[in-house]
Amino acid sequence: MASYMESSIHRGSESFFDFSCFTCQENDRNTEADFYCEECSQFYCSKCVEHHNYLYKKHAILDKKNISQWPETDVSEQEICQVHKKEKLTGFCEDHSQLICHACHVHNHQLCSHVVLIADKVKDLNQKRDFEQLSATLDTQHQQLIKKKHDFEENLKSLEKSYKKILEEINALRKTINDALDQLEKNTKKALDTLLVNVKTSIRNDIENCNKFIKNISCLQENLLTSKDKKKALSFIKYRKCLDQSLKVEASLQDMTANNERTLTFNPDRTIKQTLSALSGLGQILSTVKQSQPTKRTTQNTNTRQNTPKACSQSDPGNQTASRLKVNTSIPESSSSRHYSPGNQNSHLPKSGLVSDPVSSSSHQLVQGHQPGAVSKPDQIIKVKSSKKYSVKIERDRSKCYINGICETASGELLLTDRMNCRVKLLDRTYKVVAHCDLPGKPRSMCSIDSSLVAVTVHNEEVHFIRVTNDQLKEERILKLQHNCKGIAHHHGNLYITDGEALYNYTLDGRLVSKMYKDKSETSCAVSPDGDRIYVANISSNKLVTLSRDSTVISSLTVPDLSASIYGRPGLHVTDSGQVLVCGYYTHPVVQVDRDGRQILAEVVTKNNGVSLPLSVYYSKHTRSIIVGMYRNNDIIAFKEQ
Repeated sequence: MASYMESSIHRGSESFFDFSCFTCQENDRNTEADFYCEECSQFYCSKCVEHHNYLYKKHAILDKKNISQWPETDVSEQEICQVHKKEKLTGFCEDHSQLICHACHVHNHQLCSHVVLIADKVKDLNQKRDFEQLSATLDTQHQQLIKKKHDFEENLKSLEKSYKKILEEINALRKTINDALDQLEKNTKKALDTLLVNVKTSIRNDIENCNKFIKNISCLQENLLTSKDKKKALSFIKYRKCLDQSLKVEASLQDMTANNERTLTFNPDRTIKQTLSALSGLGQILSTVKQSQPTKRTTQNTNTRQNTPKACSQSDPGNQTASRLKVNTSIPESSSSRHYSPGNQNSHLPKSGLVSDPVSSSSHQLVQGHQPGAVSKPDQIIKVKSSKKYSVKIERDRSKCYINGICETASGELLLTDRMNCRVKLLDRTYKVVAHCDLPGKPRSMCSIDSSLVAVTVHNEEVHFIRVTNDQLKEERILKLQHNCKGIAHHHGNLYITDGEALYNYTLDGRLVSKMYKDKSETSCAVSPDGDRIYVANISSNKLVTLSRDSTVISSLTVPDLSASIYGRPGLHVTDSGQVLVCGYYTHPVVQVDRDGRQILAEVVTKNNGVSLPLSVYYSKHTRSIIVGMYRNNDIIAFKEQ
């Protein structure tokens, strides 16, 4: 426990003197000075001054009465202890790599084994020439910083040039697109003009024919009625001419009746709209970073002691700071490049739309700018460690619960669809039912729209939008479609709905975008957080079909007994990390499938965990639990993740 400062500091003292006796300090004592010798430029206490006067009788001595003539002490703010504001830093604790004052030593560092005076530390550093080495290091670092600053400034100029060039390319591309659209518009208008001319010409011809026939009939009719020719032959001739004209008129009238009204309609090319709606911008903006070798370390740690600090008598904020001086200089892999695409960040764009900055790079790693719910660890297997059952039955329920849909709000409240009781139920964070909303028919599926809004498909070809507000459920609106509604999923304004024969893509206001996939018996669907994968469960073939955003079939995986009862559909859910969970009515286990739907990764929970006839599965990010809803069961099971 020996300390080099112990002999110079009285343990019970916190004294700090503006002027200390030089001789006492040399003998490791802390004594206030009473005299100052101008010849020696030293301070002395009342005892030491006697020895001084004996040796130097002719030196002029100034006592405290003349203290105004004493030299001023030069104590800068850097020398003042930040903990004990009136104390001067006089020592250095090597155990904690910390500068300390006398009070710090008394209160916090008496148990430390290596405490030295700053003066002794300075002598040691001078002997080892550490000051010179540090000065040289600082000079080197100064030059490196100047060079780095210059490089960064040049990089900024380069970025500005790249920005202007990209703007020009974007404007040029926009002009090309505008020119193409203008040409399409001209072609379409020209076709419209031509068609209008043809239709007008046809109608005018019919009008002329009508006028001609009207004139002829009027003349013939007048001659036929007014003439009283005695010659029978002439009467017959007039009759015959009138009859022939009548037959011609009859034939013309039939033609005119067939073409009674001509209309013009416009049937837009849907591929243009679909293509534009699938895009999020005119191209992708890439930023690449050239990975250079890290700068060689130039600063050496002068304190090489690695001893574990011993406990101090009191906590010292400085100790905590000193013990956390390790700086993490590692660069995450994802920081090697940045990707930005306006709007939908994962849209499929043509290769010609790729642009990059002029910084060279040996390889490009395209990193998606993650949105809320971006794919991060899609194939990391979920493991559970414990489970607990929670009753979701309420007094007004007439039947046992059939929980066939589960969602979660941003605040962690669960929403359940109870098929046979025709209800949506709201659960708090303790899995207690706090509110419910009655539906006009049996709910089939449910998905989240935003932080507090869900969409529920109902048996009568409707989609009901229900909002969670102040622990209450309120129906906002109803979307009526022209086909059956079974499975439903949502991503960034796109609704994916199955009807048992096909998968459709709708907008939130009910406009049909496209029929994405056709295969009978699919009932469940889900979408990955980035929108690049759409999953469809086909119960007739026990297949899980994985589609890309553009409807391309990526894979078709056989999941044993992936079927649903007449009361439900296969449970299908994608977590916020992109992990795919599937369960079927006759498949007691809940299985996890890889992102591309090519293989089953694991059975997450099984019948041995208490799962029986599952209808729905959901992963709660708030409780880190897998929630399973079951057939004819008033309980849900929450499986806690390891």
